Amino acid sequence: METFNYTATADLPADEAFAFISDAPNLPRFLPQDLAEGWLRADAASRQLAWGTESGGDDCGELRVIERGPAQCEIAMTVHTRRTDSAQVRSELEQAVAALTHKASADADEQREDQQAGWV
Repeated sequence: METFNYTATADLPADEAFAFISDAPNLPRFLPQDLAEGWLRADAASRQLAWGTESGGDDCGELRVIERGPAQCEIAMTVHTRRTDSAQVRSELEQAVAALTHKASADADEQREDQQAGWV
């Protein structure tokens, strides 16, 4: 099984990023495998997710949100796979992390905007 890692920076607090990422409806849009027949573990205290399949022979992975300051974090994803198309796996991993980073930031911005009273 080969292991691939990718990390990207997000300009939002780590807790906000993890809240978005660990929200179940958001996960299928970003994780590299279908979790319908697998498992997912979320640990909010350490801001980590882990996923895989019951058979254990298919792809599995971990995702961590690492605080880098009051309004910045890193999203780090690791995928373990038996796939042999390394370039494609790397590309998919980079796209997944980039999409997560972008969408988590956009979601946080939208929530902040909704909390404001409007034009001042």
